[in-house]
Amino acid sequence: MAKDVTSDFSQRMTVLSPEKTSMDQVVKKIDCNQQRCFLVQMSQKTYDHLCLRLGNSHKADCWLSSRIEEVDTLPDRTVETYLRIMMRYLSGSAGP
Repeated sequence: MAKDVTSDFSQRMTVLSPEKTSMDQVVKKIDCNQQRCFLVQMSQKTYDHLCLRLGNSHKADCWLSSRIEEVDTLPDRTVETYLRIMMRYLSGSAGP
């Protein structure tokens, strides 16, 4: 996970982006507390699926924020892994 050059407290995470192209990418800024914020990058297709699954973009953004806030005190790699797992679970591609 590379540090964002704009802030020492920002982290950039790539989440479920099977497409390697830089086109059609969505970047969401998630502010967790006064010291940390995350930039979550995913394909437009993945974000559209998340919005469809949760109802709309506002609910999708709130879901992302809630999932990250659950583990925002943990190391960056752990936060990234947790978000990947939760997105797979939400999409139904993970078993019980």
